[in-house]
Amino acid sequence: MTEDLLKELFKEQYGDFHPVRLNGGYTNETFLLNGTSPPLVAKVARSNNQDIENEVNSLKLLHDSGISPILHEHKETINLQVTLSEFCEGQNGQSIVDHNDLERTRVLYKRMAAILAKSIHSRKYANDSYGIRTSNMNELNYHLAFVPEVLAEQSMDFLKRVNDLPAEWVLIHGDYGVHNVLLSEADHLTVLDWEWAEWGNPLSDVSWVCWFTHLHYKEYAKSLNPLFIEEYQHFSQTNFSSDELKAYCLYKVWKVLNKLDHSPLEDQQEWVRRLEWTLQTDIFDFVC
Repeated sequence: MTEDLLKELFKEQYGDFHPVRLNGGYTNETFLLNGTSPPLVAKVARSNNQDIENEVNSLKLLHDSGISPILHEHKETINLQVTLSEFCEGQNGQSIVDHNDLERTRVLYKRMAAILAKSIHSRKYANDSYGIRTSNMNELNYHLAFVPEVLAEQSMDFLKRVNDLPAEWVLIHGDYGVHNVLLSEADHLTVLDWEWAEWGNPLSDVSWVCWFTHLHYKEYAKSLNPLFIEEYQHFSQTNFSSDELKAYCLYKVWKVLNKLDHSPLEDQQEWVRRLEWTLQTDIFDFVC
């Protein structure tokens, strides 16, 4: 069991502790190490998981930012790799929205926008990736066997309307949204799960927040997305058109599709459905 492995790896260093699986903003193979001082979170992945290395390099870059967990250790075994980072207090953003607490949700969206603009997208790309991935919009496979070709052609028609220029790249979280943040009682926001981070256009994150909100919380999208955009643009001069917003939504969906080549059929079909929904939906109508 993973819990036994964690005890074997870290007992000498941290003494007796009890691993407890976490959810609510954490990936499935993430554990709170109950009994360590300070409280630590362990994330476990296969040794060939390049996303973990990407997250490690992102957390190193953000070490003094105050908006991400502090990385304590990255250990590799023959088959697995484990990261240890600080445990951060707070309520998962998605649970706040799910509880229909609209006042608290508005605070959450404003904090998300401010942090994204001031503490993440303020880090400009300067030809040094620090071991973090760079945007691969022009390198993705848009001809996957399980995706209807007509949807691929429609996607590429939108994607060719934007110029993904390194001169405009900033640090991107890659999966930014209510599902990957914690909000404390004092309104401090912590951003989790940096596995999909990259250097890219800021609209990658901005569009994904709007996309996620409209897909999962359509009843709130008309009020929350404009609030998010207004607060973001208060700290950033980023402007965009409807086509640009859709293009970066499509880019993010295709990044997921490219990870599903060997996934179960139901997962592939669900994301093809989301691709078709993205092509048919003008999310721009829900940000103004």
